[in-house]
Amino acid sequence: MQLLKSWRDRLKGWQPVLPPPAGLALWLAGAALALLAAVVFAPPAVPDHPGPDVQRVTEAWFEVPGRVPERVRLPDTWAYRGVDHATPGRYRFTFELDGMPGEALALIFTRLSTWHQIHVNGELADGRAQGPGEANPGVPVPALVSVPPSLLRPGLNEVTVDVRYTTRAGLSDVEIGPMSTLRQTHQRRLISSVALPQALNLGAAGLAVFLLLIWRQRRKDLTLGSFGALMLLGSVRNYTYFMDTALVPARASDWFFYTAQVWSAVLLGVFAQAYARQRWPRYTRLLVAAAVVLPVVGAWAAAYEALQAVRIYTYPLLLLSCLPVLWLTGRAAWMRGGRAAAALAIGVACMLAAVLHDYAMQTANWLPITESYLLPYVMPLSLGAFSMALLQRMVRAMSEVEVLNVHLERRVAERTAEMERANAAKTRFLASASHDLRQPLVTIGLLVGMVKDSSVSPPPQVRKLLDRLDEAVGAMEGLLTGLLDLSQLESGSVTPHRAPVRVSDLFDAIEVHEQPAAAMKGLRLRLRPTALVVESDPVMLDRIVRNLVGNAVKYTREGGVLVAARRRGDRVRIEVYDTGIGIAPEHQEAIFQEFVQLNNPQRERSRGMGLGLAIVQRSAAMLGHPVGLRSQPGQGSCFWIELPLVPEAVPAPAAPQPVPRLRGRCVVIVEDDPAVREALNARMELWQAQVDVFESVAALRRWLDGPRARRPDLLVSDYRLPDGDGLQVIAAVRERFGALPAVIITGDTAPAELARMTAAGVRVLHKPFRAEALLDALQA
Repeated sequence: MQLLKSWRDRLKGWQPVLPPPAGLALWLAGAALALLAAVVFAPPAVPDHPGPDVQRVTEAWFEVPGRVPERVRLPDTWAYRGVDHATPGRYRFTFELDGMPGEALALIFTRLSTWHQIHVNGELADGRAQGPGEANPGVPVPALVSVPPSLLRPGLNEVTVDVRYTTRAGLSDVEIGPMSTLRQTHQRRLISSVALPQALNLGAAGLAVFLLLIWRQRRKDLTLGSFGALMLLGSVRNYTYFMDTALVPARASDWFFYTAQVWSAVLLGVFAQAYARQRWPRYTRLLVAAAVVLPVVGAWAAAYEALQAVRIYTYPLLLLSCLPVLWLTGRAAWMRGGRAAAALAIGVACMLAAVLHDYAMQTANWLPITESYLLPYVMPLSLGAFSMALLQRMVRAMSEVEVLNVHLERRVAERTAEMERANAAKTRFLASASHDLRQPLVTIGLLVGMVKDSSVSPPPQVRKLLDRLDEAVGAMEGLLTGLLDLSQLESGSVTPHRAPVRVSDLFDAIEVHEQPAAAMKGLRLRLRPTALVVESDPVMLDRIVRNLVGNAVKYTREGGVLVAARRRGDRVRIEVYDTGIGIAPEHQEAIFQEFVQLNNPQRERSRGMGLGLAIVQRSAAMLGHPVGLRSQPGQGSCFWIELPLVPEAVPAPAAPQPVPRLRGRCVVIVEDDPAVREALNARMELWQAQVDVFESVAALRRWLDGPRARRPDLLVSDYRLPDGDGLQVIAAVRERFGALPAVIITGDTAPAELARMTAAGVRVLHKPFRAEALLDALQA
């Protein structure tokens, strides 16, 4: 009762109008079922009246060696009368003509052996013996035989038909009439019995190839792969049924048909398990054994012309092996309840019924000779129905993916806009906070440097405090400088200026800078001499290699650091080796990120802030120089950067002449912050410069317009001023005195402002800075 109730509920929810292609799939499966039922259960058709010019022969004399001639009704099936199909047979019948016809007569056979000879009045009218290129030798097929008028005579004419068969044996009824009348009848029969199944299976084969191409991109989808292979194999087999010629000998062709039947049953079982999402190990092993063993047995039987006997025993076993397919597909249709699943279950049932019909007709000889194969019709319809359902599922999935992509793109756009707004807010905050932080740091750094450089030596305790203060200021300056470098690289305000760079000059500058730090740790820093010349931005390359060497010195406790340049074809690789602690493989990518330090959990300021390698990677990416790392924990590391080689020799630069500090030079300073202004003034006076200090653009303009204005040798101006900016200061002074060297000091990190200063082409000194950096900028 519960089962009936569930079926009743399902029938209540059934929709009579089905949307394509699922509805079309179900309709095709139903059409296949209706076709099968019509052919199997329809009563024998009563021959219609042949017409005034056409005669139908329904009786003939049958002769077989060793048997008495007997009169038989046509169509005649030998199996019904116990005649061996391998025995040659002869049919004799007569027809009458009122007079000599004006055109050739035609004999139409619904079924006639491909091996036959037809004599009319003792003369050969048509004959075909066994040929090496025949695809289906000795099987009954539709035939049209032309009889020329020369073989005919008025009155009674006798026809003898000699036939030989390999499997099914017999003869259909015969229609005799004018060729112009019966040719069209024969062509219509060929279309329905040959051209139509060939077209159906050719289309199914194309659809199967399309499914297999899809499966090639999704190898894990066993349902799609096994179904495509089953459909392709069955379509090729069915199409070959109706071929007149073959590219292989008859025995090989016969073996192919047998093997195709075996593999079709195996693929059907594999597909049913994958579709039902159930795996039966014993059933799978049985299918694999059948796929391997039965084709071998078939090859042996074909060689000894015993394949028909093998078919009689193996085909029932294959049919039994397909019974689990009915259970699996039916259960899947019941559990899923979809139209596609129902179409598949109906289609599989139709195919198995068609296989049973074809077995009864071909192998068991239970059906009359006039029967046609059903599998070439039912299989493409049934499998095509389910393949259309599969395509519908794929189209639906693609539509869902498109919708998801639209939603994803919208969410990405929203998140991108949010990130851009957050990044802009961060940039504005950092620009403001950085400027406010840098101002006091400049003052502290300049004042500490003045105290340390003063002629009066402070007490040891004060000297120690000054050293600690100088170290703290240096750490803060390093952090802000690193943040500024990253900000410049991100904003795109840095424009590389490529030029030939002598690697030896680069190594000399780095050795001067890093050798004291290495000596303090007891390390040996070696920079191997080289004459190579590379192409890069000299300033950016110096910063990159200096960061790499500085990191190597920081993280090496004993041993040393080696810096070398190696030529690799038209490239040069600068490598920095150390004998430090090494870096584990899982951390080698992370160290190039900002603020990442693997062995500094206490965040010691003396070991940096974790910005050096991030600056290295971004600077190298901007220059197009590959950067890499080789390292093993406990054995040290090797950082490298690869640069293009400059083959031409570059003359060595002239040795720089020593420049005195600022004695006797006139320097104009424009700075709005009182503390920084006083510190700069004090530092310039300590360097014995003559200084004119102003707090705004307006104060500077009053001085320029007054009588005490004098031409300065150097101009130092803050960028952000209460009533203008440093570029306006430079323009005003140059307008009054002409071109002169100028330096802008700034704490701004806003990309737009940095780009504006870079475009102006003036020397920029970023806050905070040490006294040495200020002196280098002024002397440059």
